[in-house]
Amino acid sequence: MKALLDFLAFQALWFACVLGVARGHEWAGPMCVLGWCAWHVARSPRRLREVRALIEVTLLGTLADTLIARAGWLHYTGTPIAGFLAPLWIAALWAAFASTFDTTFAWVAKDLRLAALLGALAAPLSYLGGERLGALEVGTPRLLSLACVGALWALALPLAVRVYRR
Repeated sequence: MKALLDFLAFQALWFACVLGVARGHEWAGPMCVLGWCAWHVARSPRRLREVRALIEVTLLGTLADTLIARAGWLHYTGTPIAGFLAPLWIAALWAAFASTFDTTFAWVAKDLRLAALLGALAAPLSYLGGERLGALEVGTPRLLSLACVGALWALALPLAVRVYRR
């Protein structure tokens, strides 16, 4: 039941972040994620470890998405963190995603090859969904940009899982 709740919460948080920034409410999604992560940590038996893992995965993911933006593969709506990093809503999505690593996506944490495959296939689809909702634009040439995003995620997601498990 906890895995289902976490999955549904992640989906709701994804929409809150994506639709929030697309509609000019850049802080709405990250505030929802902050509330969710606080609740997630409060129900964790290892709170300090969970906070550390969420922060580390969020930093790693933000750096990965910053590379994606800097390479021109994606163009995010929203204000870059510190003027040059990926926007806060992207960082918030990494925190929300990391909160599912011990429940909904526990199967990914068991096999890093699955994490790489999930990253390679699901990330480009997620970004395409974000583009359709107005939160970002895929760079040109589109197919090459999406392939590069998938390749980077094929590396970033297994690394994020390893950081989380540590």
